[in-house]
Amino acid sequence: MKFFSKLSAVGAVLVLGTALAAADTVTFGSYGTLLGQDGVAVAPVAGQNTAVLSGGNATYNIGSDGGSVWSPAGPNSSWVSFNGQTGPTSNFVAPNGTYTYTTTFTVTGGSYYGSISAMADDTTDVLLDGNLLIPAGTIGTDTHCADGAPNCIQPATYNFVAYALSGGVHTLTFNLQQTGLVYEGLDFYGSISTNSPVPEPGTLFLLGTGLVGSAGTLMRRMRASK
Repeated sequence: MKFFSKLSAVGAVLVLGTALAAADTVTFGSYGTLLGQDGVAVAPVAGQNTAVLSGGNATYNIGSDGGSVWSPAGPNSSWVSFNGQTGPTSNFVAPNGTYTYTTTFTVTGGSYYGSISAMADDTTDVLLDGNLLIPAGTIGTDTHCADGAPNCIQPATYNFVAYALSGGVHTLTFNLQQTGLVYEGLDFYGSISTNSPVPEPGTLFLLGTGLVGSAGTLMRRMRASK
């Protein structure tokens, strides 16, 4: 009898544990603090990340459709810049140099799955807490943005697979390289979650209910054989 009770208890714990488990999810989406040249931007979703120019007080939303040169911004994001007139629908000339944007997010901690993608004119790298996730693209003839992704047409993506993050605040850094004058902008988007793409919680739930059911069946058979 004790064996059956223990089997049922283990199953109940597994079922309860999977029922109470809640995923920690972070949504990435570049969003400035001010409106830029087109006067519109996507509405920030709950927990959306604001890109802040390192050393500056504000960034500008400079559009979501990309105009005739850039690809449209990703889901839940806008193209952003240090100046509200640096996009492809403006004639402002962005000086050459490196523009560093940062954004922070908070997690409860654990192993995270998901992805982050970035586009930029001319190009950018992406770092998480100082660790390189995405290297900058190749600067070539630079007719309107870098030759290699991440550029203003093709995003580069980093996939998180059981990426360990401690609980607390973390920083994403984007070092945008501007070498061809004229346009300048950054777009990033994606999400991460403690939910594994492998249905482990569902598997544990089935295992738990199976153990409870097996214990009950064995008990009934033992009683019937007496």
